[in-house]
Amino acid sequence: MCTYGFTGRALLHTVCAGDPARFGGMAARFTRPVLPGDALTVQIWRDGSGALFRTLRGDVVVLDRGRLDLT
Repeated sequence: MCTYGFTGRALLHTVCAGDPARFGGMAARFTRPVLPGDALTVQIWRDGSGALFRTLRGDVVVLDRGRLDLT
């Protein structure tokens, strides 16, 4: 769940400019485990009504098919 929170924080600051009122909701599929201390990278693609995202540990996808909806 910490991976999900890390990703949500990156989305909040990158897509929503730090404004929680703009953050409508997010959904993603967990694909691999993450251990404490693993470096994560969040890739974000903006679209008309929000953003698409995935989170990687190195070159391994750990959260996939992510979607952020804006309010």
